[in-house]
Amino acid sequence: MDVLTALRRRTLGAARRVRKLVRRQTAPAPTRASPEEASAALFVGHTRFSVHQFGSRYFNATREGQAGAGFTEDQYTAWLYSDERLNPRTEIFTQLSLPQLAEAAKDFNVVHYVSYSPSLPQRHKDALLAAAERYDFLELNETERTVSSTPVNSLIRRAAQKHGFESGAIGVYRLDDDDVLSVNYFHLMAPYVRSSHIGWWASQGRGVAGIRVGDEYVYVRDYYYPKSAFGPLCIAGYDQGDVTHTRAPKHTIMDHTNPTILDSREPAYFHIRHRGQDSTLGGKPMPFYPEAMMRIRSQGPADLKQVQTLFPLLADKLHLTPGREQEATDVASSPFTVTQEPVTFGWEQPGSIALRLELEEGRKLTPQQVRVLFSTEQDEGCEYSPEQEREFFAAAKVQSEHRGYWTWMPHQSTGLGHLLVIEPPEGVQVKSLSLQAEHGETLDILRLTAYPL
Repeated sequence: MDVLTALRRRTLGAARRVRKLVRRQTAPAPTRASPEEASAALFVGHTRFSVHQFGSRYFNATREGQAGAGFTEDQYTAWLYSDERLNPRTEIFTQLSLPQLAEAAKDFNVVHYVSYSPSLPQRHKDALLAAAERYDFLELNETERTVSSTPVNSLIRRAAQKHGFESGAIGVYRLDDDDVLSVNYFHLMAPYVRSSHIGWWASQGRGVAGIRVGDEYVYVRDYYYPKSAFGPLCIAGYDQGDVTHTRAPKHTIMDHTNPTILDSREPAYFHIRHRGQDSTLGGKPMPFYPEAMMRIRSQGPADLKQVQTLFPLLADKLHLTPGREQEATDVASSPFTVTQEPVTFGWEQPGSIALRLELEEGRKLTPQQVRVLFSTEQDEGCEYSPEQEREFFAAAKVQSEHRGYWTWMPHQSTGLGHLLVIEPPEGVQVKSLSLQAEHGETLDILRLTAYPL
Protein backbone atom coordinates (compact mmCIF):
# COMPACT_ATOMS: atom_id res chain seq x y z
CA MET A 1 0.00 0.00 0.00
CA ASP A 2 1.51 3.39 -1.02
CA VAL A 3 1.61 6.41 1.29
CA LEU A 4 -1.10 8.30 -0.61
CA THR A 5 -3.56 5.40 -0.33
CA ALA A 6 -2.81 4.99 3.37
CA LEU A 7 -3.41 8.71 3.99
CA ARG A 8 -6.65 8.63 2.02
CA ARG A 9 -7.97 5.67 4.03
CA ARG A 10 -6.94 7.29 7.28
CA THR A 11 -8.74 10.51 6.30
CA LEU A 12 -11.90 8.66 5.29
CA GLY A 13 -11.85 6.72 8.54
CA ALA A 14 -11.54 9.91 10.57
CA ALA A 15 -14.43 11.47 8.63
CA ARG A 16 -16.62 8.45 9.37
CA ARG A 17 -15.82 8.69 13.08
CA VAL A 18 -16.74 12.39 13.10
CA ARG A 19 -20.07 11.69 11.36
CA LYS A 20 -20.90 8.97 13.90
CA LEU A 21 -20.02 11.33 16.76
CA VAL A 22 -22.24 14.07 15.32
CA ARG A 23 -25.13 11.63 14.95
CA ARG A 24 -24.76 10.55 18.57
CA GLN A 25 -24.88 14.11 19.84
CA THR A 26 -28.34 15.38 20.73
CA ALA A 27 -29.49 18.89 19.97
CA PRO A 28 -29.84 21.23 22.95
CA ALA A 29 -33.30 21.18 24.47
CA PRO A 30 -35.33 24.18 23.31
CA THR A 31 -35.59 26.83 25.98
CA ARG A 32 -39.11 27.60 27.14
CA ALA A 33 -40.23 31.19 27.24
CA SER A 34 -40.46 32.66 30.73
CA PRO A 35 -43.90 33.84 31.95
CA GLU A 36 -42.73 37.42 31.39
CA GLU A 37 -41.64 36.69 27.80
CA ALA A 38 -44.87 34.83 27.08
CA SER A 39 -47.09 37.62 28.38
CA ALA A 40 -45.15 40.27 26.42
CA ALA A 41 -45.22 38.46 23.05
CA LEU A 42 -48.09 38.71 20.56
CA PHE A 43 -48.59 36.09 17.85
CA VAL A 44 -51.00 36.54 14.95
CA GLY A 45 -51.72 33.48 12.82
CA HIS A 46 -53.51 33.00 9.54
CA THR A 47 -55.15 30.11 7.69
CA ARG A 48 -56.61 30.36 4.20
CA PHE A 49 -59.51 27.93 4.35
CA SER A 50 -60.14 27.01 0.70
CA VAL A 51 -60.57 30.66 -0.30
CA HIS A 52 -62.22 30.98 -3.73
CA GLN A 53 -59.59 32.80 -5.82
CA PHE A 54 -60.27 31.86 -9.42
CA GLY A 55 -57.83 33.58 -11.78
CA SER A 56 -55.16 34.16 -9.13
CA ARG A 57 -51.65 33.64 -10.50
CA TYR A 58 -50.36 32.26 -7.19
CA PHE A 59 -51.81 28.73 -7.41
CA ASN A 60 -51.74 26.04 -10.06
CA ALA A 61 -55.45 25.40 -9.53
CA THR A 62 -56.39 29.07 -10.04
CA ARG A 63 -54.23 29.90 -13.06
CA GLU A 64 -56.04 29.82 -16.34
CA GLY A 65 -54.80 28.25 -19.57
CA GLN A 66 -51.61 26.23 -19.96
CA ALA A 67 -49.92 27.98 -17.01
CA GLY A 68 -52.24 26.20 -14.59
CA ALA A 69 -54.83 23.46 -14.33
CA GLY A 70 -56.93 24.98 -17.11
CA PHE A 71 -60.18 24.93 -15.12
CA THR A 72 -63.18 26.98 -16.07
CA GLU A 73 -64.58 28.88 -13.08
CA ASP A 74 -67.36 26.29 -12.64
CA GLN A 75 -64.83 23.44 -12.78
CA TYR A 76 -62.58 25.24 -10.30
CA THR A 77 -65.47 25.81 -7.87
CA ALA A 78 -66.57 22.17 -8.10
CA TRP A 79 -63.00 21.01 -7.43
CA LEU A 80 -62.37 23.49 -4.58
CA TYR A 81 -65.54 22.60 -2.69
CA SER A 82 -65.73 18.89 -3.52
CA ASP A 83 -66.37 16.55 -0.58
CA GLU A 84 -63.20 14.58 -1.34
CA ARG A 85 -61.08 17.70 -0.98
CA LEU A 86 -62.92 19.65 1.71
CA ASN A 87 -64.21 17.02 4.16
CA PRO A 88 -60.78 15.87 5.40
CA ARG A 89 -59.55 19.46 5.63
CA THR A 90 -62.49 20.51 7.79
CA GLU A 91 -62.05 17.48 10.03
CA ILE A 92 -58.28 17.90 10.39
CA PHE A 93 -58.49 21.65 10.99
CA THR A 94 -61.34 21.67 13.52
CA GLN A 95 -60.55 18.42 15.35
CA LEU A 96 -56.73 18.40 15.30
CA SER A 97 -55.09 21.67 14.22
CA LEU A 98 -57.17 24.02 16.36
CA PRO A 99 -57.20 21.89 19.56
CA GLN A 100 -53.41 21.54 19.24
CA LEU A 101 -53.11 25.29 18.73
CA ALA A 102 -55.20 25.84 21.85
CA GLU A 103 -52.71 23.74 23.85
CA ALA A 104 -49.76 25.62 22.38
CA ALA A 105 -51.33 29.04 23.01
CA LYS A 106 -52.09 28.57 26.73
CA ASP A 107 -49.25 30.79 27.96
CA PHE A 108 -49.29 33.30 25.10
CA ASN A 109 -51.27 36.13 23.54
CA VAL A 110 -52.45 34.56 20.29
CA VAL A 111 -55.01 35.58 17.69
CA HIS A 112 -55.57 33.20 14.81
CA TYR A 113 -57.56 34.32 11.76
CA VAL A 114 -59.29 31.96 9.36
CA SER A 115 -60.10 33.52 5.99
CA TYR A 116 -62.80 31.97 3.82
CA SER A 117 -65.14 32.99 1.01
CA PRO A 118 -68.89 33.64 1.26
CA SER A 119 -69.40 30.77 -1.21
CA LEU A 120 -67.92 28.18 1.18
CA PRO A 121 -70.59 25.46 1.63
CA GLN A 122 -72.66 26.14 4.72
CA ARG A 123 -71.83 22.98 6.66
CA HIS A 124 -68.12 23.88 6.51
CA LYS A 125 -68.93 27.44 7.59
CA ASP A 126 -70.91 25.98 10.49
CA ALA A 127 -67.87 23.92 11.55
CA LEU A 128 -65.73 27.08 11.58
CA LEU A 129 -68.39 29.03 13.49
CA ALA A 130 -68.61 26.28 16.11
CA ALA A 131 -64.81 26.33 16.48
CA ALA A 132 -64.82 30.13 16.93
CA GLU A 133 -67.36 29.71 19.74
CA ARG A 134 -65.08 27.17 21.39
CA TYR A 135 -61.73 28.98 21.14
CA ASP A 136 -61.25 32.58 22.27
CA PHE A 137 -58.12 33.01 20.16
CA LEU A 138 -59.92 32.11 16.90
CA GLU A 139 -61.32 34.90 14.69
CA LEU A 140 -63.19 34.34 11.42
CA ASN A 141 -62.61 36.52 8.35
CA GLU A 142 -65.22 36.04 5.65
CA THR A 143 -64.00 37.94 2.60
CA GLU A 144 -64.52 38.24 -1.15
CA ARG A 145 -60.98 39.52 -1.66
CA THR A 146 -57.87 37.66 -2.80
CA VAL A 147 -56.10 36.47 0.34
CA SER A 148 -52.34 36.29 0.95
CA SER A 149 -50.67 33.74 3.20
CA THR A 150 -50.14 36.43 5.85
CA PRO A 151 -53.09 38.36 7.31
CA VAL A 152 -53.75 41.87 6.03
CA ASN A 153 -52.62 44.76 8.21
CA SER A 154 -56.17 45.60 9.34
CA LEU A 155 -56.48 42.14 10.93
CA ILE A 156 -53.13 42.54 12.68
CA ARG A 157 -54.33 45.89 14.07
CA ARG A 158 -57.47 44.22 15.42
CA ALA A 159 -55.34 41.55 17.10
CA ALA A 160 -53.09 44.20 18.68
CA GLN A 161 -56.12 46.11 19.96
CA LYS A 162 -57.62 42.91 21.36
CA HIS A 163 -54.55 42.39 23.56
CA GLY A 164 -53.72 46.06 24.25
CA PHE A 165 -50.46 45.79 22.29
CA GLU A 166 -49.09 49.24 21.42
CA SER A 167 -45.63 48.84 19.87
CA GLY A 168 -42.85 46.36 19.23
CA ALA A 169 -42.37 43.12 17.32
CA ILE A 170 -45.24 40.77 16.46
CA GLY A 171 -44.82 37.14 15.40
CA VAL A 172 -47.02 36.55 12.33
CA TYR A 173 -47.28 32.89 11.33
CA ARG A 174 -48.96 30.81 8.65
CA LEU A 175 -50.83 27.54 9.19
CA ASP A 176 -52.33 25.52 6.35
CA ASP A 177 -55.70 23.92 7.05
CA ASP A 178 -54.31 20.37 7.00
CA ASP A 179 -51.12 20.80 9.05
CA VAL A 180 -50.63 20.70 12.84
CA LEU A 181 -48.20 22.75 14.96
CA SER A 182 -46.53 21.30 18.04
CA VAL A 183 -47.53 22.32 21.55
CA ASN A 184 -44.06 23.90 21.86
CA TYR A 185 -44.40 26.07 18.74
CA PHE A 186 -44.75 29.42 20.51
CA HIS A 187 -42.07 28.55 23.05
CA LEU A 188 -39.71 27.82 20.13
CA MET A 189 -40.57 31.05 18.33
CA ALA A 190 -40.92 33.51 21.25
CA PRO A 191 -37.17 34.25 21.64
CA TYR A 192 -37.02 35.47 18.03
CA VAL A 193 -39.90 37.96 18.34
CA ARG A 194 -37.94 41.05 19.29
CA SER A 195 -37.50 44.53 17.87
CA SER A 196 -33.97 43.83 16.63
CA HIS A 197 -35.39 41.06 14.40
CA ILE A 198 -38.16 43.04 12.71
CA GLY A 199 -38.11 42.12 9.02
CA TRP A 200 -36.68 38.67 9.69
CA TRP A 201 -38.31 35.27 9.16
CA ALA A 202 -38.07 32.08 11.21
CA SER A 203 -38.40 28.66 9.61
CA GLN A 204 -38.93 25.37 11.41
CA GLY A 205 -36.83 22.87 9.48
CA ARG A 206 -37.68 19.76 11.41
CA GLY A 207 -41.06 18.11 11.67
CA VAL A 208 -42.98 14.86 11.33
CA ALA A 209 -45.03 13.55 8.42
CA GLY A 210 -47.59 10.79 8.11
CA ILE A 211 -50.20 9.36 5.72
CA ARG A 212 -53.86 9.64 6.72
CA VAL A 213 -55.74 6.34 6.52
CA GLY A 214 -59.26 6.69 7.91
CA ASP A 215 -58.76 8.81 11.04
CA GLU A 216 -55.30 7.34 11.79
CA TYR A 217 -51.80 8.16 10.56
CA VAL A 218 -49.43 5.54 9.17
CA TYR A 219 -45.80 5.57 8.03
CA VAL A 220 -44.99 8.31 10.56
CA ARG A 221 -41.56 9.65 9.65
CA ASP A 222 -39.05 12.29 10.62
CA TYR A 223 -39.38 15.08 8.07
CA TYR A 224 -36.77 17.73 7.32
CA TYR A 225 -37.92 20.57 5.10
CA PRO A 226 -36.26 23.93 5.80
CA LYS A 227 -38.05 27.02 4.46
CA SER A 228 -41.27 25.04 4.17
CA ALA A 229 -44.86 26.33 4.30
CA PHE A 230 -45.40 24.53 7.63
CA GLY A 231 -45.69 27.31 10.19
CA PRO A 232 -43.17 29.89 8.90
CA LEU A 233 -43.10 33.04 11.04
CA CYS A 234 -42.34 36.60 10.04
CA ILE A 235 -41.34 39.15 12.65
CA ALA A 236 -43.44 42.21 11.86
CA GLY A 237 -43.17 45.70 13.28
CA TYR A 238 -46.03 47.48 15.04
CA ASP A 239 -46.19 51.05 16.33
CA GLN A 240 -49.49 52.65 17.35
CA GLY A 241 -51.42 51.00 14.52
CA ASP A 242 -48.66 51.18 11.91
CA VAL A 243 -47.83 47.64 10.66
CA THR A 244 -44.61 46.90 8.75
CA HIS A 245 -42.67 43.97 7.26
CA THR A 246 -45.57 41.57 6.64
CA ARG A 247 -45.01 41.03 2.94
CA ALA A 248 -44.55 37.30 2.39
CA PRO A 249 -41.96 36.07 -0.12
CA LYS A 250 -42.34 32.64 -1.67
CA HIS A 251 -41.56 30.38 1.27
CA THR A 252 -38.85 28.38 -0.54
CA ILE A 253 -36.77 31.52 -1.15
CA MET A 254 -37.57 33.55 1.95
CA ASP A 255 -33.87 33.78 2.76
CA HIS A 256 -33.22 35.49 -0.59
CA THR A 257 -35.12 38.58 0.52
CA ASN A 258 -35.10 38.48 4.32
CA PRO A 259 -32.67 37.36 7.03
CA THR A 260 -33.99 33.91 8.00
CA ILE A 261 -33.57 31.95 11.22
CA LEU A 262 -33.61 28.17 10.79
CA ASP A 263 -34.54 26.27 13.96
CA SER A 264 -34.49 22.47 13.70
CA ARG A 265 -33.91 21.51 17.33
CA GLU A 266 -37.13 19.52 17.62
CA PRO A 267 -40.16 18.71 15.44
CA ALA A 268 -42.34 21.81 15.22
CA TYR A 269 -45.03 20.60 12.80
CA PHE A 270 -46.89 17.48 11.71
CA HIS A 271 -47.37 17.41 7.95
CA ILE A 272 -50.36 15.30 6.96
CA ARG A 273 -50.59 13.66 3.55
CA HIS A 274 -54.16 12.79 2.58
CA ARG A 275 -56.28 12.09 -0.48
CA GLY A 276 -57.98 15.48 -0.29
CA GLN A 277 -54.77 17.24 -1.25
CA ASP A 278 -54.39 18.59 -4.75
CA SER A 279 -53.58 15.30 -6.53
CA THR A 280 -56.40 15.43 -9.10
CA LEU A 281 -55.65 18.79 -10.70
CA GLY A 282 -55.04 17.08 -14.03
CA GLY A 283 -58.74 16.34 -14.26
CA LYS A 284 -58.54 12.58 -13.74
CA PRO A 285 -57.79 10.32 -10.76
CA MET A 286 -54.13 9.60 -10.05
CA PRO A 287 -52.45 7.17 -7.62
CA PHE A 288 -52.10 8.78 -4.20
CA TYR A 289 -50.28 6.39 -1.86
CA PRO A 290 -47.15 5.65 -3.97
CA GLU A 291 -46.32 9.34 -4.42
CA ALA A 292 -47.26 10.28 -0.84
CA MET A 293 -45.07 7.61 0.74
CA MET A 294 -42.19 8.29 -1.63
CA ARG A 295 -42.27 11.99 -0.79
CA ILE A 296 -41.78 11.47 2.96
CA ARG A 297 -39.41 8.46 2.72
CA SER A 298 -36.03 10.19 2.96
CA GLN A 299 -35.80 10.43 6.75
CA GLY A 300 -36.22 7.53 9.19
CA PRO A 301 -39.12 6.39 11.36
CA ALA A 302 -40.13 9.02 13.91
CA ASP A 303 -39.62 8.78 17.66
CA LEU A 304 -43.20 7.98 18.63
CA LYS A 305 -42.79 8.97 22.29
CA GLN A 306 -41.55 12.40 21.26
CA VAL A 307 -44.31 12.78 18.68
CA GLN A 308 -46.96 11.82 21.22
CA THR A 309 -45.60 14.45 23.62
CA LEU A 310 -45.46 17.23 21.04
CA PHE A 311 -48.72 16.31 19.29
CA PRO A 312 -50.98 14.89 22.02
CA LEU A 313 -54.14 15.17 19.87
CA LEU A 314 -52.57 12.60 17.54
CA ALA A 315 -51.07 10.39 20.24
CA ASP A 316 -53.41 7.39 19.89
CA LYS A 317 -53.63 7.54 16.08
CA LEU A 318 -50.00 6.94 15.08
CA HIS A 319 -48.31 3.98 13.36
CA LEU A 320 -44.69 3.69 12.24
CA THR A 321 -45.62 0.90 9.83
CA PRO A 322 -46.92 1.66 6.30
CA GLY A 323 -50.42 0.63 7.39
CA ARG A 324 -52.32 -0.16 10.57
CA GLU A 325 -50.53 -2.93 12.50
CA GLN A 326 -53.76 -4.71 13.40
CA GLU A 327 -54.56 -5.16 9.69
CA ALA A 328 -51.13 -6.47 8.62
CA THR A 329 -51.05 -9.80 6.77
CA ASP A 330 -48.06 -12.14 6.55
CA VAL A 331 -47.99 -12.88 2.83
CA ALA A 332 -45.36 -15.55 3.52
CA SER A 333 -45.64 -17.34 6.86
CA SER A 334 -41.92 -18.25 6.91
CA PRO A 335 -38.64 -17.20 5.21
CA PHE A 336 -38.36 -18.07 1.53
CA THR A 337 -35.96 -17.74 -1.39
CA VAL A 338 -36.60 -15.77 -4.56
CA THR A 339 -35.07 -16.98 -7.83
CA GLN A 340 -35.71 -16.36 -11.52
CA GLU A 341 -38.76 -18.59 -11.17
CA PRO A 342 -41.53 -16.34 -9.73
CA VAL A 343 -42.81 -17.13 -6.24
CA THR A 344 -46.55 -16.44 -6.29
CA PHE A 345 -49.01 -15.65 -3.50
CA GLY A 346 -52.76 -15.13 -3.67
CA TRP A 347 -54.39 -11.90 -2.50
CA GLU A 348 -58.09 -11.40 -1.80
CA GLN A 349 -58.43 -7.99 -0.15
CA PRO A 350 -59.68 -4.99 -2.17
CA GLY A 351 -57.92 -1.65 -2.32
CA SER A 352 -54.31 -0.53 -2.13
CA ILE A 353 -51.47 -2.55 -0.59
CA ALA A 354 -48.21 -1.53 1.06
CA LEU A 355 -45.75 -4.43 0.66
CA ARG A 356 -42.95 -4.54 3.23
CA LEU A 357 -39.99 -6.77 2.37
CA GLU A 358 -37.43 -7.51 5.10
CA LEU A 359 -34.01 -9.10 4.64
CA GLU A 360 -31.66 -10.65 7.15
CA GLU A 361 -29.56 -8.15 9.08
CA GLY A 362 -26.65 -6.88 7.02
CA ARG A 363 -28.16 -7.82 3.66
CA LYS A 364 -28.97 -5.13 1.10
CA LEU A 365 -31.15 -4.98 -1.96
CA THR A 366 -29.51 -3.70 -5.13
CA PRO A 367 -31.29 -1.66 -7.83
CA GLN A 368 -33.53 -3.75 -10.10
CA GLN A 369 -32.78 -6.93 -8.19
CA VAL A 370 -36.34 -8.00 -7.40
CA ARG A 371 -39.30 -7.67 -9.72
CA VAL A 372 -42.83 -7.62 -8.23
CA LEU A 373 -45.54 -8.91 -10.57
CA PHE A 374 -49.26 -8.80 -9.91
CA SER A 375 -52.52 -9.60 -11.63
CA THR A 376 -55.79 -7.68 -11.38
CA GLU A 377 -59.50 -8.22 -11.84
CA GLN A 378 -62.17 -5.62 -12.46
CA ASP A 379 -65.30 -5.56 -10.33
CA GLU A 380 -68.63 -5.79 -12.07
CA GLY A 381 -69.63 -2.32 -13.24
CA CYS A 382 -66.07 -0.95 -13.15
CA GLU A 383 -65.91 2.18 -15.31
CA TYR A 384 -62.25 1.80 -16.29
CA SER A 385 -61.33 0.49 -19.72
CA PRO A 386 -58.20 -1.72 -19.91
CA GLU A 387 -56.35 1.23 -21.42
CA GLN A 388 -57.39 3.58 -18.61
CA GLU A 389 -56.36 0.97 -16.05
CA ARG A 390 -52.92 0.72 -17.64
CA GLU A 391 -52.60 4.53 -17.70
CA PHE A 392 -53.45 4.71 -13.98
CA PHE A 393 -50.78 2.15 -13.06
CA ALA A 394 -48.24 3.77 -15.40
CA ALA A 395 -48.54 7.02 -13.39
CA ALA A 396 -46.93 5.08 -10.49
CA LYS A 397 -44.20 3.65 -12.79
CA VAL A 398 -45.89 0.26 -13.06
CA GLN A 399 -45.32 -1.58 -16.35
CA SER A 400 -47.99 -3.65 -18.10
CA GLU A 401 -47.54 -6.95 -19.88
CA HIS A 402 -49.78 -9.69 -21.19
CA ARG A 403 -49.82 -11.48 -17.82
CA GLY A 404 -50.63 -8.39 -15.81
CA TYR A 405 -48.34 -5.75 -14.31
CA TRP A 406 -44.87 -5.50 -12.81
CA THR A 407 -42.55 -3.01 -11.13
CA TRP A 408 -39.26 -3.09 -9.23
CA MET A 409 -39.09 -3.46 -5.47
CA PRO A 410 -37.36 -0.20 -4.38
CA HIS A 411 -33.82 -0.85 -3.19
CA GLN A 412 -33.73 2.15 -0.83
CA SER A 413 -34.18 1.09 2.78
CA THR A 414 -36.82 2.88 4.87
CA GLY A 415 -35.68 1.85 8.34
CA LEU A 416 -38.53 -0.68 8.16
CA GLY A 417 -37.24 -2.77 5.29
CA HIS A 418 -38.08 -2.17 1.64
CA LEU A 419 -41.47 -0.75 0.79
CA LEU A 420 -43.58 -0.96 -2.38
CA VAL A 421 -47.09 0.47 -2.64
CA ILE A 422 -49.51 -1.00 -5.19
CA GLU A 423 -52.57 1.16 -5.72
CA PRO A 424 -55.22 -0.01 -8.19
CA PRO A 425 -57.88 2.35 -9.58
CA GLU A 426 -61.35 2.25 -8.08
CA GLY A 427 -63.21 -0.91 -9.07
CA VAL A 428 -60.03 -2.90 -9.74
CA GLN A 429 -58.64 -5.54 -7.36
CA VAL A 430 -55.20 -7.10 -7.06
CA LYS A 431 -55.63 -10.87 -7.22
CA SER A 432 -52.11 -12.28 -6.95
CA LEU A 433 -48.56 -11.18 -6.10
CA SER A 434 -45.29 -12.67 -7.40
CA LEU A 435 -41.63 -12.01 -6.62
CA GLN A 436 -38.86 -12.76 -9.11
CA ALA A 437 -35.10 -12.28 -8.86
CA GLU A 438 -33.28 -10.80 -11.84
CA HIS A 439 -29.90 -11.59 -13.45
CA GLY A 440 -29.84 -15.22 -12.31
CA GLU A 441 -29.51 -14.19 -8.66
CA THR A 442 -31.16 -15.70 -5.61
CA LEU A 443 -32.32 -13.75 -2.59
CA ASP A 444 -33.38 -14.95 0.85
CA ILE A 445 -36.44 -13.08 2.13
CA LEU A 446 -36.90 -13.01 5.89
CA ARG A 447 -40.44 -11.65 5.89
CA LEU A 448 -43.02 -10.29 3.44
CA THR A 449 -45.89 -8.34 4.99
CA ALA A 450 -48.83 -6.62 3.33
CA TYR A 451 -50.75 -3.70 4.81
CA PRO A 452 -54.15 -2.87 3.26
CA LEU A 453 -54.63 0.86 2.77
